[in-house]
Amino acid sequence: MKYLENKLCYLSGPIQYATGENWREYPNKILSEEFGIKVFDPSKDPKQQWVPALKEAQANKDYKTMARISKSFVRKDLGILDRSDFLIAYLPVNVATVCTCHEIINSNNSKKPTLLVTNADDITKIPLWYFGFISLDFMFAGWESLFTYLREVNTGKHKNNDRWAFVYDLV
Repeated sequence: MKYLENKLCYLSGPIQYATGENWREYPNKILSEEFGIKVFDPSKDPKQQWVPALKEAQANKDYKTMARISKSFVRKDLGILDRSDFLIAYLPVNVATVCTCHEIINSNNSKKPTLLVTNADDITKIPLWYFGFISLDFMFAGWESLFTYLREVNTGKHKNNDRWAFVYDLV
């Protein structure tokens, strides 16, 4: 049985302060092609068409427009997160991930599997705050270690972890 097939994953990570690398392509490809996971990538959402207007409002100090557009972004993304089965958050070293923090906290508070990935050689580069509420089992140094873990989840190996209860149809 492939437990992750047709499940929805929210792929969180830097957009506003992205470093220019398109880090989303590789995990998107593996998640969808190998696992059959439906991936919500907020950077490809139609709401991104409003980014130029948001930047213009910011440059003009048009706070009301900034708030209006930003609120719609937050509402949309957190609404999709609510419908997702789990979250994967990419936390590259020394890159601000403001929205990602909000998404991680909401996902964790919803008792969803909330998986953190860093581009560092070990998880010690993940911001320390997350060690206070995210399970060490859900922290990964690099995409390959995450995919190894997801292969285990996909075969049913983590049924004892109640965060995966909905994915495993245990509730």
